Amino acid sequence: MSLSSAASTSVTTSSPLHAAHNNLNRKWILKRRPIGVFDPKLDAELVTNDNNNTKELDIQDHQVVVEPQLLSVDAFLRTMFDEGAYHGSLPLGETLPALGYGTITQAGPKSGHTVGTTVSGMLQASDRAIVDGKFVMRSFKFPFLDKSASLGLLGLTTGLTAYCGVFYVPSKPPRKGDTVVVTGAAGAVGSIAVQLCKSTGARVVGIAGGKRKGKFLSENLKCDAVVDYKDTSVSLESQIKAACPDGIDFVYDNVGGDILDALLGKINPKARVVICGAISQYSGNLNSKTNKVQGPSNYIKLAEKGAEMKGFNVMQHITKLPFMLIGMFYLWARGKVTLTEHIEDGLDQFPYALQKLFTGETIGKTLVRLRSDDHS
Repeated sequence: MSLSSAASTSVTTSSPLHAAHNNLNRKWILKRRPIGVFDPKLDAELVTNDNNNTKELDIQDHQVVVEPQLLSVDAFLRTMFDEGAYHGSLPLGETLPALGYGTITQAGPKSGHTVGTTVSGMLQASDRAIVDGKFVMRSFKFPFLDKSASLGLLGLTTGLTAYCGVFYVPSKPPRKGDTVVVTGAAGAVGSIAVQLCKSTGARVVGIAGGKRKGKFLSENLKCDAVVDYKDTSVSLESQIKAACPDGIDFVYDNVGGDILDALLGKINPKARVVICGAISQYSGNLNSKTNKVQGPSNYIKLAEKGAEMKGFNVMQHITKLPFMLIGMFYLWARGKVTLTEHIEDGLDQFPYALQKLFTGETIGKTLVRLRSDDHS
């Protein structure tokens, strides 16, 4: 197996690339603010402008036009569809944002970029994205890794978020002998967090929903135990008790809600709880005036056990970015961490791929490929 293929397992699904639409400028816009789980058929709309791609777009001096090649599908995008969102609320009718990389086809004189350069940053779910030049940077390929690693294994919102949460956020990272629990363990951040914690010698328990994900956790990620929160034959609390007979020393939480509450009930003295995300609360609770966020009613256990709970955003630790990159690359080179990729082909699939994050249909990092990496 080559070094690049060892970096990730790629699963490609859905429709083929839409080369036939190269003469069109298509984009997904926010049609309606979601009510509960994001529904692409109701909440988003694919708008098509019959423009020739060779025709220059009307842009400002500081802007660039980028033809996206690969887009990242991240859960935080759902929070931007609500009013009053932490990451910024997307106005109705605006193009859906997406982190990704692509080639500059047009550059304003004050953009700081040149045509033909491959850049990465916050782009759009569109054939051609118009963005401010200061919000994208020259993209580069990491040695021996597939180019997609810049959005996954070594991506800021994925691998580096996991690395930051495991090693930099808590007062003390996991260590040999600790029992660690990772929620959302089959997802992009969670699956990497599992492997990072395993690399410390800790005993790692993964929580995910369904037999398919449970098999992935036990066979691919080598979790020491697995909790299936969708298993109705046994309670969540009973599963956690069986998986963590000696209690819990470290929690990496991506889910929140009932699962976090149940875990707090089993923490040991001086346990560390890291809050990375709360995907269980993103579909209607997070920014709602009527549906409140389901917080941890078991929070008093932190006081009883002398434990800590700390949340973070990776941007709050951006000064450590070089160390995170070096540390992750080192662990990958030693065979300690990898990332499974779920790739959807074609712009048409973008909102449906986002929906799948919340319906539990994907494993690992979800990406949408608009053009091959050798596209120019």
